[in-house]
Amino acid sequence: MTDVIQIFKSVERIKKPDYSTETRHLLHKWGDSIVSKTGYLSDGTLVLPIDKKQEPDLVTADLVIVQDINGFDPFFVEKFWDKTNLPSWFIDSRKNYVLAANRQLICFNQLLRKEAFEIFRIGKNESGTFDLYLNYSSNEFHIGIPKRDDHKIAELKLNQPIRYKVNGKSDFTMTGRKQRTFIEYDYIFEYLGKADRMEFKDLNKIEMIKSMPDNKYKLVDERKILK
Repeated sequence: MTDVIQIFKSVERIKKPDYSTETRHLLHKWGDSIVSKTGYLSDGTLVLPIDKKQEPDLVTADLVIVQDINGFDPFFVEKFWDKTNLPSWFIDSRKNYVLAANRQLICFNQLLRKEAFEIFRIGKNESGTFDLYLNYSSNEFHIGIPKRDDHKIAELKLNQPIRYKVNGKSDFTMTGRKQRTFIEYDYIFEYLGKADRMEFKDLNKIEMIKSMPDNKYKLVDERKILK
């Protein structure tokens, strides 16, 4: 059987002139629902897009993370690049880069050790729930300053969503100084339970409206006042 975690994610990078209290408020305001094509768990069946059927880790995965990213549709990205007149080598490289940077289906094995996932580490504990950690030491460049210690954020239990917010600022790129940029992360994690089978459907049959957890989540807000 495979554990399934649903994540709703919003990540925004904002230049200093556009960073204000009003902007931050709008960034962290979710709607009541989201239209999703990434997959869902229903009555013990994990339903996924048919183009993911050949994913090498799916069959043996101990954990599958289904992620819906605010403002990002991978299927639109694929169609957009395919309709351009640019060279195929460029289209493929650019498409692969965008999709790799915005993965919406993630598989893990050996969950008794902590696995790296974006700015986090996640692992299954002996009680059968999941421990979620901030992995700042490996993501200092992505999160920015102020510096933070690696630490446990929360325990993720069945149908008890966790919303996690963190922010940072950066004045540098790998090549030198740049205009100050502010980064705002907003994640909602929900452990949905176990899947005992997988089913693959065409995109026109998998689209569904997912309700946001609203105020039923536990909020862990580690944002700082940045200037």
